[in-house]
Amino acid sequence: MEFDFYAILTPEQRTFADRCVQRADYAKGQIVHRHGDACVGVILVREGSLRVDVLSEEGREITLFQAEPGDCCVLSAACVLHSLDLESQVTAETAAQVDILPAASLARLMSENKELEREIFKQATTQYAHALRTMERIVFFSLEKRLAFFLKEESIRRGSLAFRVTHESIARCIGSSREVVTRMLNQFAGRGMVALGRGTVTVMDRAALDEVLE
Repeated sequence: MEFDFYAILTPEQRTFADRCVQRADYAKGQIVHRHGDACVGVILVREGSLRVDVLSEEGREITLFQAEPGDCCVLSAACVLHSLDLESQVTAETAAQVDILPAASLARLMSENKELEREIFKQATTQYAHALRTMERIVFFSLEKRLAFFLKEESIRRGSLAFRVTHESIARCIGSSREVVTRMLNQFAGRGMVALGRGTVTVMDRAALDEVLE
């Protein structure tokens, strides 16, 4: 597994990047990068899962997006991207192993390779836009719609109607509390929209979720 932008590097640049890449292991819940810390660089998830969060005014974590194996987190290289800085933190959702291309190494490669520079900004803009869409849903959607959207999108992302997820994780993703999410899930279950198990949710009626989103 390698960074997806390796294909546009010259052989010499790729050799340089390989020398600079650092591998790191993180325990579940460990902070990988916090806004205001030293700029970490681009993160490639090899194993496990990372989440990118912001903090609400009440101090509650809101998950903007998750990075799974093979995904790159580009926004962690904010010091290189400048105008696309985001006050966020990256946390290990599960035990995770990552490769990190340090910010200084990335900056050198971007100065040498304008195609790489365009690609990095393209990826960062995509992740930034995804984060903004998440915040817009939290601001403008009702809680019922936010939960329906999450369940629909998560089942599509995972390629399965049944998936493992905690109520706390859902709460972070939709900007609510675990207690409220539990109550709303029980309501959805009572309406036949989902089935709940120990640490699992199964979407039973995707059409009903679509009706909530209308």
